[in-house]
Amino acid sequence: CATSPNYPGDYGLGQDCTINGVPMVGLEVVAFDVEPDSLCDYDYLTVNGVKYCGTSGPQGVVPEDGVIEWKSDGTFPGVGSERPGSV
Repeated sequence: CATSPNYPGDYGLGQDCTINGVPMVGLEVVAFDVEPDSLCDYDYLTVNGVKYCGTSGPQGVVPEDGVIEWKSDGTFPGVGSERPGSV
């Protein structure tokens, strides 16, 4: 199970996190609420090189390289995410 820092409260500003060794199974996303942006340039979760933001998380995505990355910029905090069974 992996959650963003302070979930279910707002996540912090200027955060970076990399989770290595994630099993190759489809991710189950329980909640996902990250600063929306059409290009996901500000706050985002990356799986297989694809950025996820807004409310569309990586449901069912298999982390082929075993890595999940999180980044938030320094401006707009959001609620964050919870992904049980992902690690």
